[in-house]
Amino acid sequence: MKQIVLAVIVGVFIATICLINANAWADNATKTDTAKTDGRQATATAPAEADFMKVIEKCAKCHKKPCASIDSLKQAKWIVPGKPENSPVYKVIGKCKKTGGIYHNLTDEEKKTVNDFIKNVK
Repeated sequence: MKQIVLAVIVGVFIATICLINANAWADNATKTDTAKTDGRQATATAPAEADFMKVIEKCAKCHKKPCASIDSLKQAKWIVPGKPENSPVYKVIGKCKKTGGIYHNLTDEEKKTVNDFIKNVK
């Protein structure tokens, strides 16, 4: 009888240790998965420079010099890194510049691309 009780106590002890370790491993795995997911989401929401420049090509029809590259847009102060709301290139989107014509008209998706890209410019 003593052997059975001892075996049960040892079994419970071993099971408890295994559960504690399993929880610790699960917590670490969750933290790692969350970090990976967060990294992927940040990358997924930040448009590539090529996507941004594709939208800016519309602007380059009239504004060739400042729209040549990201650096030229920064130098001309058309982009304020990380702040689309302060960036003229974003603020003029959809503004009418001539009676009867909207020269800076972009789709909502293109506006989002410009906004999200500028937020991630450094």
